[in-house]
Parts: sequence; structure tokens; C-alpha cells
Amino acid sequence: MKTVISLLLFYFSLFADPNWTTSFEEAKAQAKEENKNVLIMLSRENCDACWYMENIVFEDEKMNTLMKANFVPVYIDVNVEDVPERFMYIGTPTFYFTDANGTKIGHRINGAKNVKDFTKIVNEILEILKG
Repeated sequence: MKTVISLLLFYFSLFADPNWTTSFEEAKAQAKEENKNVLIMLSRENCDACWYMENIVFEDEKMNTLMKANFVPVYIDVNVEDVPERFMYIGTPTFYFTDANGTKIGHRINGAKNVKDFTKIVNEILEILKG
């Protein structure tokens, strides 16, 4: 019985949302260790569009797999945490992609996107990274 429960927990953990950190510095260090890049989500409590991204887009199985394979995600609540100066925002959610050193890749992404559109953005970023 314990084996079945362990297998179920493992299976569901594969499709759990990305393991968000709240520290850009920690994310960069982890990205260097894992040979990944960083996704920054600037968010705030009670933001419906942010909720949509967290609970619909990032919960999508294919999106989740794509994110886990390529990025260390950082969740920064703009009302609680310090936003690094170079990451400006007009509203939330706002997204930035960086390499493991913190160099921006592509441009700022403003607002929520559906799974299809955000997947396209992620794939464009991955193409830029391939050079």
C-alpha cells in the first residue's frame, strides 16, 4: 500500500506547478547549478490575471514540463518583496526571462496569456537562447 501511495505522490509531483522561489539571487544560483534560465513573475495578491497564470497556464501539463525543463521560476509579490530595479512593471502579472547570470532575454511580457500564447513566447525565448 505504501508503494502505491508513493508512486501516486511521485506521479502527481511531476505535474505540480513549478517550484517557485521568491529570491532572484537564489534562482540564478539554482539556474547555474541546473544549467537552466530564469523566469520572473511579478505578481500581487488578489490579482485575477495572476491567479489565471498560476492556476491555469502553469498547471497545464505541457507548459509545466516545458518550464521545469528550462527555467527556474521566481515569484515576486510587488507589494511585499523588493523588485530588482531593472525589472520595471506597469501592472501584474509581468514576466521577464533571464539567463543564469541575470541578463534579460527577449522583452518584458505584460499581462496574462493563454497556454497557447505563453507556450509560443517560451519557445521564442528558447530559440533566442539557442542563438
